[in-house]
Formats: sequence, C-alpha cells, structure tokens
Amino acid sequence: MSELKTEEEQIEAFKSWWKKNGLMTVAAVAIAVGGYFGWQAWKTSQANYTSEASALYQNLVQAAADLSDENNQKTVTFIAKQLSEDYGDTGYAMFGQLFLARVDAEKGQYDQAITDLENAIGKTEDASFIAIADLRIAQLMLQKDDFSGALARAEKVTEQEFDAQKQELIGDIYIQQGKRDEARLAYQKASDALGVGVNHPLLDIKLKDLVKG
Repeated sequence: MSELKTEEEQIEAFKSWWKKNGLMTVAAVAIAVGGYFGWQAWKTSQANYTSEASALYQNLVQAAADLSDENNQKTVTFIAKQLSEDYGDTGYAMFGQLFLARVDAEKGQYDQAITDLENAIGKTEDASFIAIADLRIAQLMLQKDDFSGALARAEKVTEQEFDAQKQELIGDIYIQQGKRDEARLAYQKASDALGVGVNHPLLDIKLKDLVKG
C-alpha cells in the first residue's frame, strides 16, 4: 500500500506541476522548434539569394566577353544595375560595377566609368578589390590625359600582389609624358616584381624599346 500511495502521490504531484508549468513547457518547446525551422528557412533563403546573384553574374560575364556588341553592352549594364539594386551586399554586385565601368569606357564615357568604380570602392573594405579599382581608375585618367591624376591614383595602390601592374601602369603614364628614363625605371620595377621565370611579352617589348632608344 505504501508503494501504491507513493505512486498516487507522484501522479498528483505531477498533475499539480503540470497545471503550473505545463503551458510554459509547451511554449518553450514550440519556440525552440519554431526557432530551429526558422533558422533552417533563413539559411535556405540565403543560399537561394546567393545562388540567384551568382547566376546573374555568370550571365554578365558571358555578355562582357564581347563588349563591341551593343546588345552585350546593354545586357551588362542591365545586370550590373540589378546586382547593385537587389544584391548590393554581395561581392557579385561589386564586381558587376567593374564590368559596368568597362561598358562606359567602351563608349568613351570615362568620367562615368570612374564614377562607377568610385561607387564600388565606397561599398567595400576589400583591399584587393580596391586596388583593382584604383588601377582601373588610373588607366581611365590616363585615357583622359590626366597624367598627374593617373599617377597619384596608381601610387595609392600599396598591395604587394599588384606591384607589377602598378609599376607597368606608371611606366605607361611616363611614356605618354615623354619621360623615357622614368618609364624605363618603372618598367624594370614591374619586371622585377613579376619574379624570375614569369613571362610578360608586352612588358619585355616596352623595356627593349626604351633600351634601344
């Protein structure tokens, strides 16, 4: 009887506890389950979001393969703007601006191309991306015969991995100014930055022409 009484007491104790805490327990479980499935849904949504941006970017890259085609220019412009507006927090949007700048440069709209790149720089802290954009801005300034601006922009690039491109561009700027000695020094620095065994035929030609001269 003592055992039965104990069991009965346990049941009554459980009933009493359930009246006080059962609803809270159910709510806690529901919140936990809801939170889990909510997290899974969010992850799926993010994956879809990134996948959509990636697909758009791939279409943009394909169209950018031939920017002499006006239809391709329109496609690149449309997709780059869509990436910026709808997927602005992805890397695809940033790189889309590089292609948009190429389209504007192809049209001779150098100021607009520079604006495209400045906008992209303003939305990231990625040092490599900023270096690429700065070098392209310097190239565009050179196209405009803004030699001092182009040189200053190129000098902003401090990432070591871009030393070769930077120095070659600086050499190109000096050549346009008729400063052959400075250009030769810059081209030599570019060659040294590439390292032993790395071929860059165009840079070799530039150096040889200056040595002959």
